This record gives sequence, structure tokens and C-alpha cells, in this order.
Amino acid sequence: MDAEAPQPSFGTFGLRGVANVDLTPQLALKIGLCMANYLGPGKTVVVGRDPRTSSAMLSMAVSSGLLSGGCNVKDVGLVTTPALSFAVKTLKADGGVMITASHNPPEWNGIKLWNGDGSGFSRTQDRVIEDMLRRGEFRHVDWSHIGRLERVEGIPDMYVEGILSRVDVDTIRRRGYRVVLDCGGGSACYSSPKLLRKLGCDLKVINCRPDGFFKQRLPEPRPENLSRLMETVRSIGADLGVAHDGDADRAAFIDEKGRYVQGDRILALICLNYLRNRPKGLIVTTVITSSVIYDVAEMVGARVILTPVGEPYVVEKMKETGAEIGGEENVGLIVRDWVWSREGAYAVALVLELMAKEGRSLSELSESLPRYEQAKLNVRCDREVFPLIKHRVIELVKEMLPKDYDRLVTIDGVKAYYGRNWVLVRPSGTEPLFRVFAEAEDKTTLEELKRLGVKATEDAVKELTDKIKGGSNV
Repeated sequence: MDAEAPQPSFGTFGLRGVANVDLTPQLALKIGLCMANYLGPGKTVVVGRDPRTSSAMLSMAVSSGLLSGGCNVKDVGLVTTPALSFAVKTLKADGGVMITASHNPPEWNGIKLWNGDGSGFSRTQDRVIEDMLRRGEFRHVDWSHIGRLERVEGIPDMYVEGILSRVDVDTIRRRGYRVVLDCGGGSACYSSPKLLRKLGCDLKVINCRPDGFFKQRLPEPRPENLSRLMETVRSIGADLGVAHDGDADRAAFIDEKGRYVQGDRILALICLNYLRNRPKGLIVTTVITSSVIYDVAEMVGARVILTPVGEPYVVEKMKETGAEIGGEENVGLIVRDWVWSREGAYAVALVLELMAKEGRSLSELSESLPRYEQAKLNVRCDREVFPLIKHRVIELVKEMLPKDYDRLVTIDGVKAYYGRNWVLVRPSGTEPLFRVFAEAEDKTTLEELKRLGVKATEDAVKELTDKIKGGSNV
């Protein structure tokens, strides 16, 4: 690599950046070549992509690197991220590459690397690839051992059939649910509509044509981006609204009243149903998930294990502990005996199954769980200073928080529990800022936790920034 070029680094899952600026075809080719060198010549790698304008370009570049390193490539085209994980296992490949920036804006893209069991590369594996890139360690094979490229059709349909085999289709079909689906112009366009129709849903679709510019709405299915979906659910009297992000590794849910249901409540409902007849189960989730997951665990006699933020950490801990189910607060559902990937479409099927078996609406199911007030805020930091102080800021915040906490979790930032109430401060993995999360059983306590978390973080950032700019060490 150019000695003066900034060295690429992997975030919480994969490498991301602005296409043709941070993430160029040249870099994508080198990553493909590094993965081929990591796996070894003769191995088979599945390559998939989302519909972003840069995804085909980057997919071809990664594939070229893999082929040059002697790996065979099975190109599955436009698929969701969980379908890519499914394809790696189904095609008995040795690894996978998904080209996607998930929920990021359209100018962004990313490269995610996968193991042969369908799980994403761990942070340790990512660092091996980073080191190869940094050292310029690229081994090309002899012309007679260049890999073979094969186009594989039909993965979205196979993936849908796999989900259908795991839920009670007849019970769901008998309900005849009216569902509004917003694919957001992303990868789900070729799979989620088929799934819901096969589940007997009276389906209305919006934004269900692939659109690399995401002109109709931004890829992240946050409440502020889903006003059209909410209004459509209300106007047609639908039972459920569903929205996917760009690569459909998660889903957002709108209840029959047109209200956004927080993702960790959906995860809790799925865990409650899934573990009801599995005593002494384990739930793996990240430090930013709501306390409602502990409430559900108590209901079914399960235990909660926390991890740092990021799918690879959840998967790694699930493998280590034998946990049946896990996920993130954004309904990044992971089920041990399905695919080692966050799920969007399967989560939708499981929610419909739960509604059908219980005979209750989504709002009724959600309201059956304890309710918490939540807040998420950002404290920004100078871009140049951030990497120098981010760990020390967390140490200072830990010292500044009230010491009457019941439990302190420091695996990713610092999280202080005060009963079921908590405040968490952690450095962002993608931007020069600190994220402050707070949750409480009432609004008054929430406001106090927000104030404490933000003030401690702002004070720590200011103190350390002033020291750096004054020439002192931190």
C-alpha cells in the first residue's frame, strides 16, 4: 500500500467507509487477496452484495483478489446479509464476503468477512487481515492455479424456504395478517415479500425495489425514517408494519396502532417465546440492551450474558457458552441452530408466529412486558484528539459517576446499574464521539441519569482535550 495512505482498520464488524474515497476498488482487491492468503489456495468463498451503487464494483474487486490468490468464488449476487451466511453453510464454502454498509448512508459501503460456519470474522481475525494489509503481504498464485468464478442463482428462495421450515406456517396462515412491508430499497426486496406471502399475509409493500441511492428513505429503520410506514399501517388498518435496513440483518416493527416498538422489546418477546420450554437457557446480548431482557430471563429461568457492542462478540460468546439465542438492542436476532448472523426476516416470522399462537396483537404483547424510559445521546470530540483520549475518558467517567451503583460493567465503556436503572458511556467505533445511553423505570430518574452521563463525559473530554492541546500527556 502507499506509505502515505491512511491505513484501513476494521470496526465493530468489517471495514466501512465512503465508496471511492475510503473504500476503493484497489483496497477491496487487496482485502480479497489477503483473505485468499489467509484461507489458502483452493478454498471456496461465497461473495454477496447489497444494492448500493458501489456494491457491484467492490464485489468484482474483492472477487478478483480472491481469484488471484487462488480461491474459487461463488457469486450469489444481491442477497441479504443473513442469506449470505446461509449460503456459506448451504454451499459448504470455506468463507464468505458480504459487500454492504448495512444501515449507513448510500455513499458508504463496507466489506464483511465470514468463516465457513457462516459466522463473521472475529476481531482477532480482522486484525490478522489488517496486519497483512499494513505489511503489504500479498501472494499471487501461478497462472495455472487462479481460482474459478461461478454464478449461483436462487439463494434468496432457498433462504426463504429455510425460514419457513422453522415456524408454524399453518397457524400463521390461518390468521391472515395484514402486513405493510418497507424494504427501504435494500437487499430484502428479493426475499422478505416472498416470505410474507408464503406465510399467508395480506401484504402491502413500499420501497420494495432495489435502490442504491435509497431515495425513498435512509437505510436505517429508525422511527424518524418510518413515518410513511407508520401512516400506512394506520390508514389501512394493518396488523403489523415491518421495515428493514439496507442488508436486512435486522427489522424494525410497527404495531397495529402505527407505533414504533423498541427493538430490545422485540428481542425480549422472541427470547421469551423461544426459551419458554428450554429451562436454564442462556441469552447473550450487548451492554446497550434494555433491562427488559433481564425481566424476560427471570420469567423463563434463563441467564443473561453481556458482551461488547458488535455482532462478532455476541456470536463468539454464544459459541463459547452454548447459548441458544442472542442479539442486539436493534433486533439483531441470532439463533444458534439457524445461521450465525443477525436476522431480519426470521425475526419477522417469529413475531408473526408469536402473535398467532398467543392470539394477541403486537401492542398487547409489548405492553405485557415491564416498560422503561430510554435515551441515547452523543458527546462529540475533536477528530484528531479522539483516538488519543477515548480510553482515558472512560476511566475518568467511571471515577465521576455516583458510587452507589449495584453493579459496574466495563467490558465496553462503563455501565453503572442502579437497580434496573442504568447509564452507559462508550466510545463510538465509527465516529469521533462518545455515546451516552440511559434507561430508567420513570422519566424523572431517566433525566437525572442523562444529566450525570452527559456531564461526566463532557467534563472528561474537555479536561483531556485541553491537556493534549497544551502539550501534556494523558
